[in-house]
Amino acid sequence: MIYLRGHHLICLHFFTGEGYNKEFVENLHAVIGRVENENVFVIEGADDICKKCPYLINNVCKDEKEIGEMDKTALDSLNLKTMDNISWDEIKEKLPEFFTHWYEYYCIPCTYLKICSKTSLFKSLRKFSS
Repeated sequence: MIYLRGHHLICLHFFTGEGYNKEFVENLHAVIGRVENENVFVIEGADDICKKCPYLINNVCKDEKEIGEMDKTALDSLNLKTMDNISWDEIKEKLPEFFTHWYEYYCIPCTYLKICSKTSLFKSLRKFSS
């Protein structure tokens, strides 16, 4: 089982192979390699992706307050709560329902927007939500 926090349930769909550093990117590839075949257990706080993040200090993100608020919005948007168990496909199916809101509040100010917007899923969601 894969353990993911709220915003990773959304943002991981747009991963293109780039990230903070080599160790972080390798970990993301490993998580993506598993997520299609394993269920996701929704957690609060640091997850399987965070464990290789350079901003994780003593198992807490240096921007935890801001990230925690993003996680809450993600879970509300996906109609999920911590300790839920869900498949990756079920999460993906829910994205079109709220992506415009997510894009406006979280994608536009994100430093990864140019990278994520190259993915076919991102492009189709933008088209769908326009």
